[in-house]
Amino acid sequence: MILRAGVISAFLLAFAVIALGNDPVFSGPQIGEPLVPFKVLAVGGARSGTEIDPVEQAAGKPTLFVFVHKLTRPGMALTRGLTKYATKLDGVAAGIIWLDDDKSKAEAYLKRAKSSLNFTAPVGISIDGGEGPGAYGLNRNIELTILVAKNNKVTANFALVQPSLTEGPKIAGELAKLIGKPAPTAEQLAKLVSPRGNAMRTRPSTSDDSMDLRRTMRQLISSSDDSEAFDSTVKAVEKWVGDDKGRRTQLQRMCKAILERDLGSEKAQTQFKQWLNLKD
Repeated sequence: MILRAGVISAFLLAFAVIALGNDPVFSGPQIGEPLVPFKVLAVGGARSGTEIDPVEQAAGKPTLFVFVHKLTRPGMALTRGLTKYATKLDGVAAGIIWLDDDKSKAEAYLKRAKSSLNFTAPVGISIDGGEGPGAYGLNRNIELTILVAKNNKVTANFALVQPSLTEGPKIAGELAKLIGKPAPTAEQLAKLVSPRGNAMRTRPSTSDDSMDLRRTMRQLISSSDDSEAFDSTVKAVEKWVGDDKGRRTQLQRMCKAILERDLGSEKAQTQFKQWLNLKD
């Protein structure tokens, strides 16, 4: 019986690995398929607020398109690094296509978060909503669909459920290959994501209080509105700030960054806005 149970367990484990680990995830046109024209609402730049065709704009040049189904911090870092890299290359086209069922809300968010997102490539919201262009067969259950193309034909496709900047060199390498350049290193992409990142990490902290505040703000973002912990945490922050102008400035800087990223519940955001507007 024990032997039989062990065999059954091993079989079930093997089945789970096959079922969950080996199934490829597909999203968007595959290698060799064409980039079909589609329209986006441009956000930012000279043509902001107008409809444009990114494929037409690319004009057959080596192209990097990032379709954003949703965006986490790792996904934002990868998107920023790849598109900044692409826009620095001569003769290369790049674009970020935002997918959202509520185009007005998406446009407001992208304008509000412009400085924190810090994208250099053109950004557009798909006029086809959260599904994206119908002919592209995008999978809305993943975070990013990244296409590399030349002569309006896909040369590489990356469907990323949990994107990470560590995947950047491999993806950027496919674009670099089209123009005869070596792939960028992970360090080069990391510098594009955050040019001051290394300096900020090595700069010594002047106070343990800043670390406490960051942790406390994360608690407020993740806490439920009706929890007693929320109200007690708010009081703790206000007690910590007191009449200290430096601490108030630090709090307001964090609140601004949080609001730009549209984080937290409605109650939390209301509180962050109150703190952001604190005056002497």
